[in-house]
Amino acid sequence: MARKTKAEAALTRHRIVECARQVFSRDGVTNTSLEHVAKEAGVTRGAVYWHFRDKADLFMAVRQETGILLRFGDFKSGDALRRLESGLHEALRRLAEDKQARETYEVMLWKCEYVGEFAGVRKDLMSAGTLFLTEATALYEEAVRDKLVGPELDPQMAARETFCFYAGMIKLWLADEGGQAIRSEILKVITHHIESRRLRRRIHPKAV
Repeated sequence: MARKTKAEAALTRHRIVECARQVFSRDGVTNTSLEHVAKEAGVTRGAVYWHFRDKADLFMAVRQETGILLRFGDFKSGDALRRLESGLHEALRRLAEDKQARETYEVMLWKCEYVGEFAGVRKDLMSAGTLFLTEATALYEEAVRDKLVGPELDPQMAARETFCFYAGMIKLWLADEGGQAIRSEILKVITHHIESRRLRRRIHPKAV
């Protein structure tokens, strides 16, 4: 049999990753073997092992192909608080419209146990959390400088609170498939979370 070209090998790898994401999302990571993935992708088990060391390696490829859900640096218009709000809105828009992203995050947040060969994966996934905290802290620091919030606001603590809000929001949004508990009002909840930090300036009535 002739050796595959680099382009053909890349296509095979991409197909394996795509099929793995679908099987992980449908059946859960624990219940999925590399044999299941190979069958779904229409390739041999050896082809899967040619591209990936083990299931954890394949899982990380699924995650990396989807990319990071949110980068605050992508938002340039509006003040710092508005950019924070826009970023959170955009993360949900992508989940709603991008099937690949939605399946990947369902797997990461609901259908994977980070034990055994996956114990090290959790640490790697938290790198995205570190990036979120760095970018959110910078935006809260800008909000303090621009006097959008009170001077007592601690940017690092505010960023941690928003990170916890964001992580819980994503997980609950994915679970609320019927849209009864979270999805119907989530944009308003985001706005309230961010705007509750905004400094409300008192308007003094004109002297009569």
